[in-house]
Amino acid sequence: MNNKNNKDRRLGLFEIYQYADKWDILLMIIGTIAAIITGASYSLYLFVYKQMADHLVDEGKLNTNTTIMNVSINNSDECHVISTVNSSYSPYNAIIKNTKWILLIGFLNIFFCWLAWTSWTMTAERQIRRIRYEVFRNILYQEIGWFDRQSAGELSSRLIMNLDKMKDGINSKIIELLTLSAETISILIYAFVTGWKLTLVYVAVIPFIILLFYLTSKVTMRFISKEMEAYGHAASIIQEVLQNIRLVTSFHGQEKEKERKGFYIGLCRVATQIFSNAAFAITFWYGPELVRSECKNYSAGTIIVVFMACKIAAMNLSLSIPNIQSFVEALSGGGYIFDLLERKSNIDASVIAPAEPLTITGDIEFKNVDFTYPTRQNVPILRNISLKIPSGKTVALIGASGCGKSTIIQLIQRFYDVDNGKILLDGKDIRIVNVGSLRQRIGIVSQEPVLFSGTIEDNIRLSNPNATEEQIVEAAKMANAHDFIMLLPKNYQTRISEKLSGGQKQRVAIARALVSKPQILLLDEATSALDNKTECIVQDALDKAKIGRTTIIIAHRLHTIRNVDLIIGLEHGQVVECGTHEELMEHKGLYYEMVTTQQQNEKEEESEEISNDKEEYSDDVKPSVRETSEINRKTSKYSIDSLEEIEQNNDKETELNRSEKKHKKWLDISFLLSILKLNASEWYWMLTVIFSCIIFGAIQIAAPFILAQIYELFAEPNIDKQKYWTNIYAVIIFIMGVVSALVEFINSIAFAKSGEAFAMRMRNLAFTSILRQDMEYFDDETNSPESLATRLSQESAALKGLSGIRIGKILEALIISIGAIVVSFCFGWKLTFVIICLAPLITLSGKLLNQKNIQTVQTKAKHLPNGNGEEYANQAIEHIRTVVALHQEEHFFNLYTNQYDQQFKKQICRLYVSALGTSIALSMPFFINCVAFSYGSKLVQNNEMTFADVFRVYFVLNFSMQAVGRSIGGLPDYIKAKQAALGILQLSKRRSNIDPNDNSGKKLEEVKGDIEFQNVYFRYPAQPTIRVLKDFSLKCTSSKTTALVGPSGSGKSTLIKLIQRFYQPLKGKILLDGHDISELNIQWLRSLMGLVQQEPVLFNLSIRENITYGDNSRYISDAEIEKAARDANIHDFIAQLPKGYETLCGAKGSQLSGGQKQRIAIARALIRQPKILLLDEATSALDNKSEKLVQETLEKAKIGRTCLQIAHRLSTIQNSDKIVVIDHGRVKEQGTHDDLLQMNGIYSQLALIYETST
Repeated sequence: MNNKNNKDRRLGLFEIYQYADKWDILLMIIGTIAAIITGASYSLYLFVYKQMADHLVDEGKLNTNTTIMNVSINNSDECHVISTVNSSYSPYNAIIKNTKWILLIGFLNIFFCWLAWTSWTMTAERQIRRIRYEVFRNILYQEIGWFDRQSAGELSSRLIMNLDKMKDGINSKIIELLTLSAETISILIYAFVTGWKLTLVYVAVIPFIILLFYLTSKVTMRFISKEMEAYGHAASIIQEVLQNIRLVTSFHGQEKEKERKGFYIGLCRVATQIFSNAAFAITFWYGPELVRSECKNYSAGTIIVVFMACKIAAMNLSLSIPNIQSFVEALSGGGYIFDLLERKSNIDASVIAPAEPLTITGDIEFKNVDFTYPTRQNVPILRNISLKIPSGKTVALIGASGCGKSTIIQLIQRFYDVDNGKILLDGKDIRIVNVGSLRQRIGIVSQEPVLFSGTIEDNIRLSNPNATEEQIVEAAKMANAHDFIMLLPKNYQTRISEKLSGGQKQRVAIARALVSKPQILLLDEATSALDNKTECIVQDALDKAKIGRTTIIIAHRLHTIRNVDLIIGLEHGQVVECGTHEELMEHKGLYYEMVTTQQQNEKEEESEEISNDKEEYSDDVKPSVRETSEINRKTSKYSIDSLEEIEQNNDKETELNRSEKKHKKWLDISFLLSILKLNASEWYWMLTVIFSCIIFGAIQIAAPFILAQIYELFAEPNIDKQKYWTNIYAVIIFIMGVVSALVEFINSIAFAKSGEAFAMRMRNLAFTSILRQDMEYFDDETNSPESLATRLSQESAALKGLSGIRIGKILEALIISIGAIVVSFCFGWKLTFVIICLAPLITLSGKLLNQKNIQTVQTKAKHLPNGNGEEYANQAIEHIRTVVALHQEEHFFNLYTNQYDQQFKKQICRLYVSALGTSIALSMPFFINCVAFSYGSKLVQNNEMTFADVFRVYFVLNFSMQAVGRSIGGLPDYIKAKQAALGILQLSKRRSNIDPNDNSGKKLEEVKGDIEFQNVYFRYPAQPTIRVLKDFSLKCTSSKTTALVGPSGSGKSTLIKLIQRFYQPLKGKILLDGHDISELNIQWLRSLMGLVQQEPVLFNLSIRENITYGDNSRYISDAEIEKAARDANIHDFIAQLPKGYETLCGAKGSQLSGGQKQRIAIARALIRQPKILLLDEATSALDNKSEKLVQETLEKAKIGRTCLQIAHRLSTIQNSDKIVVIDHGRVKEQGTHDDLLQMNGIYSQLALIYETST
């Protein structure tokens, strides 16, 4: 997947259809036949048209009493008169008779065009759906090592864009190609039959044009591959940023090579125009000559239809370029998709498990195992390691961060295969055990809990789809999760959101592991996010759950593993000691050192975990257990309020819909003005585009006008005058062709520059608009990172419809239409007026197409989070380790397909109407011709128009209507792009209550760091019924450390968020050095603060870039980076890596252990040299040795800084200048460690709980 050949792969012409079943093949055959008939119908029209042209000329002859082309051949023989005039012959009646045939051809064309569009669109939707499902399923079953080499955001984005390209290429574009090809071939065949000598002049240049198409497609393929790669990389950055929005302050976009692509496409269009118009000019000169010399075989009608055939063929070849380009892009995108489809996983969990369940006792043995991660093969993780884990026993793995503990757990789940040695399960190599069956027998609780979209019940049920409600409740009670779940608005049916605290998520994850009753239980810091009281309860539950199961525990809190059956010490990927707690304490090795270090840290501790502060990100919004009775009393009231609120919201939504309809027309005008404004910086290119489109439109109008002039020459009796003007018009046609070619070339370059600049600007506008939103926006579940990333990818792909060739064609068509109407009115206002009356049919067809596509796009935009399978796909890929560990690949596959199927059914219903609109638009020339010739003949008969003026009006309007019809054929691209751009523009105008890019506000000259909360009231906007802070007041003295402790949901993390102005208090003030922080410059305010969270967040960048991310305002030297790393006790580890500070951290820091990630995060905070230090469980992920060293560093870092600290371990806060106990959003106690112990209040009680637990 990562090598160059794979990236540049392009599918063969028919290879892209290999996922078509028999019904798809039937639909493609029907669609192809219908498209061929649709294209070929034009040759039938030309047959009738020739007769009508001759009759119209005869009508003019009767009125002028002149003969047409009665000239001599070789100055002796009289030419045959084209139309014999006698008393019984009525040209008008003959024309009316022929119009009936044209009407019949027109209606048949509508039917077969509709059939072609419907068949091809339906089979494209069916095939893409099938490919989409297969590729997603195959991705889910790839080994974890493959995912280590991918970026989740890039993978998701490239999937969306390439699948859209495939659908676009085998859907509308293939229909247009088939129709244009059939039309071109059929009319050229008819032209050969009618006048082969004249036709041969034009056909001679076609091979050169086809060669140009081939060379252009080869050249542009390189740029398409680079474009997709750049889009994918940008998308991966976008998704990372959105998932960690609270850490992000800046973003840099990616550039593409669109300009050279535009150059080559423009070059192809230039050559095509020159070749076509050169042949066309020769045809203009040679045609009348044949009429004069071979009038028995070449009449006026013959010349007209051959000219028409050549003109249509030339137009079709020009129109084929964007369709060929789209098809080539589909083949390129298909190459990437098919690479994914064809890749075989090295560890295939898709193999169906045996019908008989796997029975295991749980004996695990590592025999001489060597292992390195696939992405870091130069860094050995496990080195000839051997260990035995007896069945039914509990084994703890201890050691410093990065020693290989988590790797062992991953190898047991067979996320990876070992390099050397064996891992045995009940004496069998796990490589011969069915992977799915193995993972179903393993329960896993990771240090960083992952929950998915859906309800709490859905998430608990993931490990055991057949679990009953009673079993789910029982598991939740064992995990001490039942009580807080019952306090939620919908209990177990409450949807998962970011507002669940870390501890609450952890308990749900524990319940999920327990409900499957696994034979093997893997606990990777399973209780690290819990406060002391909860930890004790959950630990008791885990102790019971461990009975009869093989359990492997990784824990930094050594008191939780004191009673295990076996403790294994790891160092540098090797077993250094093994035994029970007593044995290892006597041995006085690694374990002894870690225990004594921890005991020293805890010696003076009383309390602890007061807070479920992994719950920090929103433990604050959940009420504590002591609020149960109060909430129970208010349940009915909240229910009534909720119903009223829902009704009010519905009323508001209805009112909003009316408002949207009322302002719809204004929005269209506003939209165009906004687009022009966004392109203002490329005004010179836009003016070039507009000017060149005007020239091109004028040429397109002049060409049929000159064509009519040539037809008028057929009535010119003066042979010399006829020859003179024929030569003049031929030269003019050639010059117009050259000018038209140059204009096409300039347009391609201009659109490549201005169009790509516009698309890039729109993508950046969307992204920056999202980044400047307040946290309330991100708290809305419809704006989850996965949903936003998906929408950005889809809108980026759709924006191409507002730039490049497509928008150029629409602009050209608009100019041609306006010019054609003006010119036509000058030569025959009556005929023009009647023909224009048919315009409502074009409007109606366009409106049908427009409305259905708008509904489609709006439906996707509004219901994306819950109605589109892409969110499930993004979540599954982003959290693939959890999906694989639970062996729920099929579950997420089914979620994805079920959601997508709902959208698919609606899309199929819409395509019927959409196809009807397209077919009417493309069939309009037939009906216009009927009106033009029947009514025009009547006007000639009444001497109100000459036949030449009828041809002028007819040709000008006919060609302009064809241009409009072709443009409407590309309308879906424009509509999708318009809706995407409208969504971006509306988002950019959304007023953020707290705009991080706002440059207003004061900047203090000197900052001491005094922080004060004055009577603060606060509720989270997403949960307005739950009060978090109630008349909260607190002073934090500058250069002092204030520690915050309290139960889960007490409001500790909320204080840190409010200080950073993520939210605005409902009432009260937050002061910095006496100044209200809402009046201070927000960028400057946040630059004063350094934040270290409990769950470290790293980006998919190098270690150096992750550290320097802490301060983007200046250049940071290597010496500063190393100093920060040394202070965080991570430098020595980095120095041992092959690439040192240039080592990539992987998505979410996946290439590093939890402790390593945390230390890099601490280095990132220190590099900023902040005035205010915010520590949210900064050392919770570290082993004892690292914790002690880092704690010493943090103690030094606190000197001279105002520090707010939240911690579970009292050893990290007992020396704080002030400790504040918070409960129910209010300060309950405050003082020093000794002061609070003497109070015998909440703090001393929690200290007692911790002492008991340790």
